[in-house]
Order: sequence, then structure tokens, then C-alpha cells
Amino acid sequence: MDEDLEPEKVYARALDPIHIGAGGYRLGRADNTIVREPSTDVPKIPGTSIAGVIREFYTIHLAEKKCEGKSDKEKRRCAEEEAKSIFGDENKKGILRFYDGQIIFFPVSSIQGTVWITTKELLKYWFGKEIETSENENRIYTIKGDPKKPLNLGWLLFEVESPKSGEVELPEEIKGWIKKAVIVPEKLFSPIVNDNLEVRTSVKIDSETGTAAEGALFTYEAIPRGTIFGFEIAEDKQSKDENQKIAKKILKTISPYFEYLGVGGMATRGFGRLELNTEHSSKEGGTRDVKP
Repeated sequence: MDEDLEPEKVYARALDPIHIGAGGYRLGRADNTIVREPSTDVPKIPGTSIAGVIREFYTIHLAEKKCEGKSDKEKRRCAEEEAKSIFGDENKKGILRFYDGQIIFFPVSSIQGTVWITTKELLKYWFGKEIETSENENRIYTIKGDPKKPLNLGWLLFEVESPKSGEVELPEEIKGWIKKAVIVPEKLFSPIVNDNLEVRTSVKIDSETGTAAEGALFTYEAIPRGTIFGFEIAEDKQSKDENQKIAKKILKTISPYFEYLGVGGMATRGFGRLELNTEHSSKEGGTRDVKP
């Protein structure tokens, strides 16, 4: 990462399924697929999607709070001009950089209830946690809760062990979001995630008749509610003093918008809401108990 940029790690929980389409159709179990990381095939939230909704929500806030006393058109123009200094435009780069949102903990149904899966590599990158385990691919390791042996994750059955360090203390930012969690081998993380995505069936509605359009049945994928994401926002250190740490201020400002308006597609079908972890929400609003 550029030395002039300072990353801010942000954690978010899906309050609803998340669908950010890859574009077009393909043969397979779902017609409308979601965006994935090419190197791992794990679904993600693109940085452009994060940047786009944060900018839009922040502009709405500016129009309401800082550009009062003007007509709607003038308020929008006023807010967009101020937002350009932070997010940039086609002629000038902004002071913030948005990186792809990564799945850190993914909820999987089992006979023992919902269990969140992660990997040693994810724990090390996002939380600086070093977990020591064996390399046995038929074992998973408990880091929170007490899953009984053996444990099924979807159609896969595993023996359960505890890591040598014992139960892992999860960061305060996400502790309240997860009840049971295990570490799986990195090579199995992607297959387990992709096998446990939501696949829903829908139909296009004919605007003239108000009924289902003929031959318009389709299926689509979604990341399930309860998934924990991590994403990074980097801030230009060369920006003016008054803009320092502006990422945190913006996230606190727009957090309520995410909880009600969300990201991605299928919003009219109840998709897309995210709960952001910010100092504001953790101290004043707490966390919701959302079951996937």
C-alpha cells in the first residue's frame, strides 16, 4: 500500500442478504451470479460499490445539514461540490481510497445451529491473531463457543479440535455478532462459502399487466445475512489537517443510511442492509441480534 495512505479497518455485518451482480447470465445453479475475487473465487463487495454508496449517502447528509435554505437543486449542487473535495471527480483525485470488502466470518448451517467459519490467514490479517493448528485437512478448530464433535458444515463432516492456544478472544468490534466460530483450512474456505450461498428464484413483472412476464423466471445468488465483512479505507496523509481522520467521521455520519438503504441490487426484495461497526454505533446504539 502507498506509504502516503493510512488504512482504516472497518467491520460490517449483513443485516440482509447481499447481492452485487457480476453482470449478465451464466449456466449453473444460478442465472445471476455475484462478484467474486478472481484468485480465490470467494464473493466480495467491490471497493467501487463501497465508495459509491458512501459518497451518495454522505452527499444526501450534506444536502440536508449543510446546504439548508436553498432549493432542492441548489442543495444538491452545493453538497456535491463539497463532496468532491473528499471523494474527487473526473478531474481531481479524492483524499480517500476504498478497497474491496472481504468476507472474514461466514455463517454456515449445521445440526448444532449456525457456525461462522474463518481461516488462520484471515484472523492474522484483520486482527493480528496468530493461531497455531495442525495441517490436518479433516480437522476444524474451535475459536468461540463449544461445537460438539463431529460437526457438519453443509454437506461436509469434520472432527473438531481446540487450537493449542485455546479459545480465541475475538475483537470487541465483532464479538457480539458471533456465537460459534471455527477455523477451517484455507483451501476449503472458498468451497464451503460457495456451497452455502443463498440461491433464490424470482420472476420479472410485466409493467403493463402487473403479473409475471412469460419466460422471465430466473435465479440469483446472495451472500447470507449474518456474514461479517472487513474493508479498508485509506486516507491521504498529505491532505489538509482538517481532513485528517475524516474517514471515521464520514462512517459515523452515514452508518444509519447503510442500516436502512444498503448496498448492491435487489433492494426492493429486502436485500442490501449492512450494520457498520463505528464508535458511534458500539457506544450508543449497541448491536442487533440478527440470526442468519
